[in-house]
Amino acid sequence: MKLKRIVSNLLLLCLISLVGCSTESFQDEDISLQNLHEGDLMFVVKETSNPITDATQGINGLKIDHVAIFHHTDSADYALEAYGKAVSLTPLTKFLDRAKGKEGKPLIAVGRVIVDCDMATSMSRALSYLGRPYDHFYMPDDKEIYCSELVQKSFVDHHGLPVFPTIPMSFHDKDGKILDAWVHFYAFYHREVPEGEPGTNPGQLSRDKAVKVTYEFQTPSAK
Repeated sequence: MKLKRIVSNLLLLCLISLVGCSTESFQDEDISLQNLHEGDLMFVVKETSNPITDATQGINGLKIDHVAIFHHTDSADYALEAYGKAVSLTPLTKFLDRAKGKEGKPLIAVGRVIVDCDMATSMSRALSYLGRPYDHFYMPDDKEIYCSELVQKSFVDHHGLPVFPTIPMSFHDKDGKILDAWVHFYAFYHREVPEGEPGTNPGQLSRDKAVKVTYEFQTPSAK
């Protein structure tokens, strides 16, 4: 029963998630109108740890387990994200509501790509993934895709080269031991933990030198 409970919790996480910093203060309702630019990265911050944040590190120690891309159209603002079952466009208000913490405010850190980036091409690439199934197992080079992989595969410079390189996947704790939660999760599906495989994670993207976090929501230090 304990194993089933662990697997159930991890599946739920997969379904719902899956550089110094200068800080600006602005109201939640201003995010879509004044502060977000096309292609900004919206990092979801958690108040408590989970298997994703236990194995990865966000900027300034923030517990980041999801990332979406801001997309503006003439009619609405969206979070372009690999979330739930597939890559989709989530209305920004719904995305922010989903990211609310205990105090009722969205726990979001906003990052802006500050290196040479062909944003038009990058957004076109990101939008081309709409409908692509969500990758619950975080595997490289397959038809499915997870949240930070969408960012990594989409953003390119004006030479067509990736803005974000892949990194070795991390499922281990600070001592290098693969976390039990991930061992049980992959064992349940008769898979090997893809430790060290090329990939990415949202926490690492928040710390990448190509990103400047322009707004960091200060969350409680709850464990």
